[in-house]
Amino acid sequence: MKKTGFTLTNISMLVVVQLLLLNSFNTFAQEDFGDDPDKCKESISLYREYYKQKNYQDAILGWRWAFAHCPKATKNIVINGPTIIEFQIEKYKDNAEMKKAYLDTLYMIYDKRMELYPEDKGYSLGRKGMDQYEYAGDDFTVPYNTLNEAFGVDKLDTDPYVLMRLYMAAMRRLVDKQMEMDQLYDLYDQVATALDHQRKKTTDEKDLSKINKAQEVVDQNFERIAKEDQYIELMKPKVDAEPSNAELLEKITSMMVKRDWLNSDFYLDISEKLYKLKPSTVAAYNLYEGYAKKGKNDQAAKFLEESISADKDNDSKADKLLKLAKLYGADKKYSSARGKAQEAAALKPNWGEPLMYIGDIYMSTSSSCGEDDCSKKYGFWAATDMYQKAKSVDSSAADAASKKLSAASKYYPTAKDCFFLGIQPGQTVTVGGWIGVQTTARFAD
Repeated sequence: MKKTGFTLTNISMLVVVQLLLLNSFNTFAQEDFGDDPDKCKESISLYREYYKQKNYQDAILGWRWAFAHCPKATKNIVINGPTIIEFQIEKYKDNAEMKKAYLDTLYMIYDKRMELYPEDKGYSLGRKGMDQYEYAGDDFTVPYNTLNEAFGVDKLDTDPYVLMRLYMAAMRRLVDKQMEMDQLYDLYDQVATALDHQRKKTTDEKDLSKINKAQEVVDQNFERIAKEDQYIELMKPKVDAEPSNAELLEKITSMMVKRDWLNSDFYLDISEKLYKLKPSTVAAYNLYEGYAKKGKNDQAAKFLEESISADKDNDSKADKLLKLAKLYGADKKYSSARGKAQEAAALKPNWGEPLMYIGDIYMSTSSSCGEDDCSKKYGFWAATDMYQKAKSVDSSAADAASKKLSAASKYYPTAKDCFFLGIQPGQTVTVGGWIGVQTTARFAD
């Protein structure tokens, strides 16, 4: 029999190659290859090979033909385009005419992506706006408008870096007298609200890092121009003109809470107005903060209790309960303080802070809960129990709890202090006074 030159291995390899080619073309299935499908597929395959090698100079030829004649063939054309064109922009950075031509192409790619893939509108506008910001020169009106449009599309879920660039563009416009100060305050409130929304709904470390970086840059820029007295001066006439405008009051209180501008009579006044117009857990909480800052703990506690009762989120409720515990503690209502801290710990079982707070008030009141040098120090043993428990349930609190354990141990009684009471190490005793809990005897070395 005459040999054909093909072995079983050769045939197998051909089959594999054919399958790979078939799969490659199947990725284009149901797409629009334009008037010259073969040329389209060839151009895409050519530019993609160069693109994978990061050879953007040679990739541009095939990419340019595909973008011009069959942009719908694959989404990669508009995804890869900006990287290829940015290479050319850098290459011609000293040639103003060529640089402008490539910038126009870059922005056209984003426009084309929005046209072909409307679901990507927010992303495309954001990327376009950030590139416009990068190459803006002295006028930031265009990037500001584009970035603001992106914010309008993606709203609370707008990319953190888009929000960061939007605020920086607004700052530049303020300097150029193209924006008013109150517009910048409004924008800060909107951007900070979006970043806070994203921070609360993600646990991804990369996302959190990005969000926190954007917030840091926005805050740094805001603090260059933000002054509490200036803000009050700007907003007070608006409130005087529309004292029943709940939307206005919500906007102002939100801003002042974010900046911790809570000491003024103005803040308390608008918080009271908002509460009367639109009672809510947020409005009640705002009043708590205003009264607490002024040291009016009874009124602060009243509104914090109301905010807690209406709050449906366990984490938020737990945070508020601990704050209420601290209000009671400051007023020496120790039993109530402990009770609220225990409620907070029950709502967030892996949270050590409420337990450490209970330990703190045991430490601070121990001497009033005994009758002699030994029993007056039982509270430090009880505090140790709480710090150990906090450390066991909350790994993030371990360092803080260890420091508190070390501090508590310095106040342990000596064996001599407790000799006449017959107390032995490891013995169970009951702390006197309001503490009234059982604990284990421990002595100083």
